Amino acid sequence: MNSGIFLISLITLGFLARSRVIVLAALILILLKELKINPLLLFLSKKGIEIGLVFLLLAILAPLLVKPVRWQELKDLITDYRGVIAIIAGILATQANGMGLELLNELPLLIIGIIIGSLLGIVIFGGIPVGPLMAAGIAALLLKFFDFISRING
Repeated sequence: MNSGIFLISLITLGFLARSRVIVLAALILILLKELKINPLLLFLSKKGIEIGLVFLLLAILAPLLVKPVRWQELKDLITDYRGVIAIIAGILATQANGMGLELLNELPLLIIGIIIGSLLGIVIFGGIPVGPLMAAGIAALLLKFFDFISRING
């Protein structure tokens, strides 16, 4: 598939899904491609996830600076069952994300399915597309599950 057609389709779907993030990302990629800024495209393909995670963490952590957390609140959090569940969820999420990154390295075309699924999630369920890596992790877990089931039945 022609990358220009793919990106224009993505912009169109992003508009239909009212996803500014997808539209902006696709527009920036078209701009970089048309301006032939290949070193930046290569850099983004190698370090883009890491850069994106930095900005995501900045957005998540910034409110903690606006209203600082007291030590007692932190102690209460990690001794409360909800805090323990949040810690476990963080551990599981990082493992799933790692699996997702491996899966995308092995089968990069799966990102198209993840984007389609994200758009459907936005349009149908009102979701927010901030987790393509997590979506890849969930896909990796589901693929391992189906492989396991097929080996049992097979």
